[in-house]
Amino acid sequence: MATKPKRATTAPRHPEKKWGPFHGGVGVAVWLNEVQTDAGPKFFRTLTIQPRRYRDKKTGVWKDAKSLRPTDIPALLLALDAALQFAAHTPLPGQPVDDEGEIETLEDGELPAESPAV
Repeated sequence: MATKPKRATTAPRHPEKKWGPFHGGVGVAVWLNEVQTDAGPKFFRTLTIQPRRYRDKKTGVWKDAKSLRPTDIPALLLALDAALQFAAHTPLPGQPVDDEGEIETLEDGELPAESPAV
């Protein structure tokens, strides 16, 4: 009988930031991911939504629900907004920490400093 080659064990990953679990078990997590490219490592974030949990009456085993209750939605909205703010305002590794990459917002009729006057 052929044996399967064992996969290399990797350290368990943990989310970069987590909100919840809230009542019923729902929650949101932001993950920092790294991919190797020809130009070196690149980082990106992904988001997971932890489903509502329930205990199966027949087996007593905890399971993930495939649906949400209306009461889950406010908690998820708050957590998703917090995750969006975190991802938008937390630089990825290798990105500048200050606001160098930020785009300036102009008032109506205002021209950018480097624009020629009309």
